[in-house]
Amino acid sequence: MLRPPREALSSTPLEVTIVYAGDQPGGTEVDVPAQLNIAVSNTDVVPHRLALTRESGAPEHLKLAAGELKAVRYTGTWPEWARGAMQIDVPDLDVSPSYVLLTRPPRSGKDAALASAGGANATTTAGTASGAPSSSSLIASSPAPSRPDAPVPQINTFLSRFSAYEPMYFADGWGQDGDNLAKFQLSFKFRLVIPDDPRSRRFVDNLYFGYTQTSLWAIEEYSSPFRDTSYMPALFYYLEDTGWKSKWWSRMGVMAGYEHESNGRDGPESRGVDYVFLKPIWDFGDINGYHLTIEPKFYYYTHIAGENHDIADYRGYVDLRFIYGSPDGAQLDTTLRKGTKGGKGSIDTQFTYPLAKLINSRWGGYVWLGFFSGYGEDILDYNQHRWIARIGYSITR
Repeated sequence: MLRPPREALSSTPLEVTIVYAGDQPGGTEVDVPAQLNIAVSNTDVVPHRLALTRESGAPEHLKLAAGELKAVRYTGTWPEWARGAMQIDVPDLDVSPSYVLLTRPPRSGKDAALASAGGANATTTAGTASGAPSSSSLIASSPAPSRPDAPVPQINTFLSRFSAYEPMYFADGWGQDGDNLAKFQLSFKFRLVIPDDPRSRRFVDNLYFGYTQTSLWAIEEYSSPFRDTSYMPALFYYLEDTGWKSKWWSRMGVMAGYEHESNGRDGPESRGVDYVFLKPIWDFGDINGYHLTIEPKFYYYTHIAGENHDIADYRGYVDLRFIYGSPDGAQLDTTLRKGTKGGKGSIDTQFTYPLAKLINSRWGGYVWLGFFSGYGEDILDYNQHRWIARIGYSITR
């Protein structure tokens, strides 16, 4: 029984080995299926089913004495789209998923040194009391000739390239003088190129288009008008992990690019800025548990609309963001701004907690609590001071 290789090449086959065990005192008889259905996926593609074929010469029926083991191998080809951190699951068996970091070889067809790692094989132990396999999952490695003519599955690669960008939420609340302003934000990023090597740091391989839209909504007023909406398209380079190691942090990422922000209005209420930005991202502590993330965002204005020519006095040139929490628990997210004018700036803090923990695992999303105080919650009122507290629901954070 072997653990999976950390890395594999797509030019080697995908193999799943079922190990049947005679777990009954009087022996066990098992029918061995001609095909095995598995599901493979990665962060860009939803689980897709594949049928693997039983190896030639393998028995169709097994008679196992007590304690006897018999391995049967099933073979298939990695899908054309497969790359990155691949999850392999056998839905028809009670097993845990296995994971392999899959790299596509150079298009010349010559395998790199990684080929010595071989293909990815899922090895599963199965024993029966009633003739149907039950199992626990393991993985082995064994190279074999690839099948370049394997069909490419019909999957929606367009939708699979989308992922969360800024938090998405809807919240309502009240502030100074009893003013009511609901707020909602939509945001996503789209990866332009899926690299063959998931560790690639090339510019084009890590290029994203991002879009964020934030609206303030006076729900309680007559006809419920929108106070203002900010439209923020962006084009940027993003690496979640640069690989730069230090005793001071557990991971360092980086984001850099161009962003536009405007409210789409004409006349004196028109607002707009363009800027280039650089955002290093440091994680401190166990990234799978409670940890601290610090994200300073430095920006330089390449264009400022005349109607908001003094926006830097209130917004400044740096957003300082602190996030403390865990991926499956509570999280506190705070962004600080300091304008170039004395006493101008803002604090925006958001607390989220998973509904799955608050209610039950069928629920998705988060309870959202927010507080803003300062200048420029929306770009229309960039030079107006406001404080407001809200409660709502968050899809992503």
